[in-house]
Amino acid sequence: MTDYPSAIPVCQLDENNFFVGMTSADLDPLEKQQHYLIPRLCVQADEPEQRTGFVPLWNKGKWNYVEDHRGEVVYLKKTGEKQTITALGKLPNDVTICVPLPFTEWSEEAGTWVDVANAAELRLQDKREKAGALARSQLLTSIELQFGKSKTDLLEIAERELTGDHLIKVRNAISEAQSFTLKNDDIWDFFTQTLYISADKLFALWEEAKLNP
Repeated sequence: MTDYPSAIPVCQLDENNFFVGMTSADLDPLEKQQHYLIPRLCVQADEPEQRTGFVPLWNKGKWNYVEDHRGEVVYLKKTGEKQTITALGKLPNDVTICVPLPFTEWSEEAGTWVDVANAAELRLQDKREKAGALARSQLLTSIELQFGKSKTDLLEIAERELTGDHLIKVRNAISEAQSFTLKNDDIWDFFTQTLYISADKLFALWEEAKLNP
């Protein structure tokens, strides 16, 4: 009489036949021959090889391997919106793992994010908006320290170089404003186009001025 083991290892699957892990099947006590009670969703097969980034799938009597990107962060090529992969299989064609930068769009030809047509303009505007505000005394002190131009000098330059609404807004800001922001077009144009302060120097001055009481 042959002695059969009381249990054998079997492969447990999920509802979609993906490998879950190993379990055991007990010998049928009512059968005299080698017969095991295979649990539901289990198959009698060798344990599949574990491959990084893949999940074994039981299909037609053998193991196939399906890509597993679950938990990975991807970005929609159309909008740059971030998403997390929840399903097994290859990555959809409309997503990428490349992180988009502000003011870019996806280029299928380049296989990466590329600048939109007016990216430089948009980045400059964004930087201006994020620069924050300065009290009038902070700004005027920094202008005088770095460029030797007092409040009186600035008013004289404005009167000489500007006209119309632009003159009125700049003159009133220098004389009366509680604070200044670089997102104000009149102030930005006065510093960069009338005083010929480069954008980089103006941003640097702005940050230094914030340190002045």
